[in-house]
Amino acid sequence: MFRCCFVLLAVLVFSPASAQWAGEVGLGYLGTSGNTRTESLNGKLALDYTRGGWKNGFKAQSTYSTDQDETTAERYALSDKLDWSFSERNYLFVSLDWEKDLFGGIRERTSETVGYGRKLLVGPTHFLEAAIGAGARQSKENVTGLRDEDLIYRGSALYTWKLSETSAFSEGVKVESGESNTFAESLAELKVSIVGNLFVSISYTVRYNSDVPDGSDQTDTFTAINLSYAFGAQ
Repeated sequence: MFRCCFVLLAVLVFSPASAQWAGEVGLGYLGTSGNTRTESLNGKLALDYTRGGWKNGFKAQSTYSTDQDETTAERYALSDKLDWSFSERNYLFVSLDWEKDLFGGIRERTSETVGYGRKLLVGPTHFLEAAIGAGARQSKENVTGLRDEDLIYRGSALYTWKLSETSAFSEGVKVESGESNTFAESLAELKVSIVGNLFVSISYTVRYNSDVPDGSDQTDTFTAINLSYAFGAQ
């Protein structure tokens, strides 16, 4: 029901008139040969659609790695967040997040949250916003196949520092806490423009789950280097 209402609301709000698109698409690949053979492929897509006080942000990410022709990592993630700004710095949001990690402690997770956000810094050099919310989460463990459904509290923050006309650093943190598990993610990213809308991004992600099956690590880390292209209204 939640997902149907979310999609319906997005369709009603975002009619084609007087709207703006912006986003970026990136792809990264690293391969080695010789004594060892490894490959790593990652991709991402971000789309922002604004109309008046409404904004819809969609993100998609994927990671795939092999070592000696054996798959060692495979993860997919989708998120969609609908914001309504009721003042210059304050907004309400509805968020839907889904991920599938074939090699992590938690194989699949879906969360639906609503909440409040505020832009704390809005200068040309520094930008900072924070949000809190609550909702529901459904998850499945990788080893045992155990499924959990619980209510969660969510907190997040995003900081962006424009280092120069051609480079920027950002740090995003998200925490979802419920009875069955506390999930936390930190994403640090450096973007450097090459020419026009083409840029290189280097990111480091740390992901933590407090409750995982025996034999699984609580913390996972990912390093990615992408060649990306930005488009739309910047």
